Amino acid sequence: MDHICPPSGSPGSLFCTQTLRETNIHQLDIAFDGERKGCAACTSVGNSTGLVSKDPDSNAHFVSSQSPVIPETVEMVRKAALRSISSEVSSSSSTAAVIADGGLVFFGDAHRGHVLSHTFQLMDSQARGFSKLFSIVILMKDKMFLLNIQPYLADCLTKISRELQGYARVVHEGELKAQGSSNRAQRINQGFSSYSSRSLIDLTGKESIFAYLHAHFAFVLWAGSRYLTESITLGSPSVPPWLGRDTEEGFTMVQTDKEGYLMRRMGFGKVEDETDRVDEWTKAKYSLRMFRQMLKDSFLSVCFCALTGIQIVIRGPQVKGICLARNLRKMLPEPLHKLVKTHAESYKAANECRIINLSQDAVAPNPSAGIMRIDLVDDRGKDTVAVCVWEADLPSKLPTLLQKIAKAVDEELFTDTVLDKQLRALVEEWKNKVVCLRKMSSNQDVAKIKKIMGIQQQDQVLITYWYSHL
Repeated sequence: MDHICPPSGSPGSLFCTQTLRETNIHQLDIAFDGERKGCAACTSVGNSTGLVSKDPDSNAHFVSSQSPVIPETVEMVRKAALRSISSEVSSSSSTAAVIADGGLVFFGDAHRGHVLSHTFQLMDSQARGFSKLFSIVILMKDKMFLLNIQPYLADCLTKISRELQGYARVVHEGELKAQGSSNRAQRINQGFSSYSSRSLIDLTGKESIFAYLHAHFAFVLWAGSRYLTESITLGSPSVPPWLGRDTEEGFTMVQTDKEGYLMRRMGFGKVEDETDRVDEWTKAKYSLRMFRQMLKDSFLSVCFCALTGIQIVIRGPQVKGICLARNLRKMLPEPLHKLVKTHAESYKAANECRIINLSQDAVAPNPSAGIMRIDLVDDRGKDTVAVCVWEADLPSKLPTLLQKIAKAVDEELFTDTVLDKQLRALVEEWKNKVVCLRKMSSNQDVAKIKKIMGIQQQDQVLITYWYSHL
């Protein structure tokens, strides 16, 4: 986090949180006696204090201090802080628009690191213009990873800045009441102020504001590393330790239907959903490839309906139905998971649920061009037969994402775990393409960005469905 110091007029680093892996935390030297001695506004936890959190699963430490604890990043952080406030601007026409929108600006290179910067204002009754300018910057060497998790970062940083602005607004309004309107009017008429250095603690009225920021920044780094993870997967399928693990303490995962994406929290116990009724061995047995064999020639039609929002109604044995719905859900971005019901007692309309698994005796609508029916029938204890009926035909040219999914499923060198990771990467790629399209302001811009990102005519039906939910 950085800000502009009015006496010098130059931005500087105020508070820095870093992830340290395979590092002996007790051997860190966080004494920065050689650092510049700034005013109260330039000081956070001091030059000899650090805040530390640890993730027991990965053994990673999240260390917050006034300056970076890794010497190699000090200069990169300094330059990122300088550019984030002084020279890098959004495509919006004014700084005020950037502050109001709470958007992110991307800049940097392979040598100086890649940066996402979020700039905002905090009210200050004693500052020139009655406000101070701050920014939160994310510095990373991996450009593509940073851009892929940009939607997640934008959401987190906006929430943090709005909370800080709320604290500062309360303090500002209290000071105005105490000073009266005459003092503010006199300062405006004079055109200048007698500046008094004020720290972030003074602006927000929170003595523990830096502990608060440490908790938030550590969470952003921790959850961001799990948002999209690259790993080498060999051997039999395994479950990552942070996904649905039976544990008495630590990080657990919950699904929030209101916002439609995964939030992680510190807590106890395990949060259950419908898929938790199925043990891990069964989930591995009824994999996407197994359903590929079961659905046979209807596999591409089923995937097409799932990707484009055509309702899929599944009826059959509960475990197999749950696993099929769960595998189809892997082809969709997180915000669309709320439209997938892996187990339901009665039918729900398409506007409530796009993929729904019913019990065998539940009433289901007849198939049509807008509804695909899949009935899973056990053939007297032998292989399950899937009867798929859809009153429409596949287009002559399939969406690009579906083509890539089909190719990944057919790749014999991929284990089921590797296939799941490949699906996640493909879905994340196309989700980000849709997010980019949402930010375009004119038809001409949309046409250009589609050409750059390789979006073709056959992809439009997928884009239209995802566009309204991202």
